[in-house]
Amino acid sequence: MSDRVIPHRSFAARTGTVIALMALSLAPSAAAAVSADSDSGAMHDSEWALTALQAKKAWKISKGAGVTVAVIGTGVDAAHPDLRGRVLAGKDFGDGPSGTSTRDQGDAMEQATHAAGIIVGTGRNYRGNGLLGLAPQARVLPLGVYEDRKPQVDATARAIRHAVGRGAKVIDVAVSFKKPNAALRSAVTYAIGEDAVVVTGAGDNGKDGNRPTYPASYPGVVSVVATDEKGAVWTDSHHGGGVTLAAPGVAILTTAPNKDYWTGAGTGYAAPWVAAGAALVRSEHPRWTAGQVVQKLIDTADRKGSSGRDPRYGFGLIAPARALADRAAPPASTSPPGSGKATAESKREHSAARSEEGSAMVAIGAVAGALVVLAVIAVFLISRRKPPSNNSDS
Repeated sequence: MSDRVIPHRSFAARTGTVIALMALSLAPSAAAAVSADSDSGAMHDSEWALTALQAKKAWKISKGAGVTVAVIGTGVDAAHPDLRGRVLAGKDFGDGPSGTSTRDQGDAMEQATHAAGIIVGTGRNYRGNGLLGLAPQARVLPLGVYEDRKPQVDATARAIRHAVGRGAKVIDVAVSFKKPNAALRSAVTYAIGEDAVVVTGAGDNGKDGNRPTYPASYPGVVSVVATDEKGAVWTDSHHGGGVTLAAPGVAILTTAPNKDYWTGAGTGYAAPWVAAGAALVRSEHPRWTAGQVVQKLIDTADRKGSSGRDPRYGFGLIAPARALADRAAPPASTSPPGSGKATAESKREHSAARSEEGSAMVAIGAVAGALVVLAVIAVFLISRRKPPSNNSDS
């Protein structure tokens, strides 16, 4: 999910938690069926990010129904109990074991199933005490782009275009590349132009040169850094002027293949929270453009660091509950920050303003000229209606 290997802990090693969950699932109090959106249970208590993002408040307004989120990476294990019914048949653009990308070919540390759990986890496992994602009623479209266990840039570009064609309104790119690529940039520009929110991790090289990664550095992409439970930016997060938002990305518990779970850290674990937040807003406001959705997430973010766009936090820590509560629509012309479309719109608006200003001056000149003409005519008519002079030759 990132360009750097990060230490993680497999859920299989968390024996005590497994035993506790099994005991909980067998307890008489849990005998009754629990809804897919249950927010109780031992595993839920371990999902500190849901608490930090005030997920319960957000769910009173939206759970992401009707929105498709494309997850581009290793494929997603659609058979996981907490993902079952939320993963669409996708497509593999690499050498994945499944043509529909509904199996995960990644190693333990690099798996798109991790992102899927953060986005659409239903909590169904362990009789309703499994893992919950932030948008549990959205759907994930898995698109594989790996060959020989490495992500391929051309495959990623094709996957982004395919995601747009399949109606994905949010795209989480769970891979990154160290070098720019024309095909990848073109695909990102196309997706943004087709009204998709494109989200990705900012990169995990903050302490290793802080080099830009792609597609995170392309205009219009929502580039996300990782924060810990205290709200501090993860030390390895890429930082700089292109960062858009921050989201939880340290000690994140999520789904893994073979009915397992995983705890990891990195900007690749932060980006899915933003993708899920975008899905919540798009579900609640289906007529809003991608630019309006991103702008709402920015406007309602919890500002950190310096005012404006902070080099470490971007515009702040995502606050989906606040974004949903603030129902005022951003300007319809709003485009994702930094996008070519936003720049073009800014130029068009400037040109329009100059044009309107010029038109106004012409109109004022025309009115003034007309007034002068009327004044001359009035003087002429008045002079003609004066009585004859009393002075005469005698």
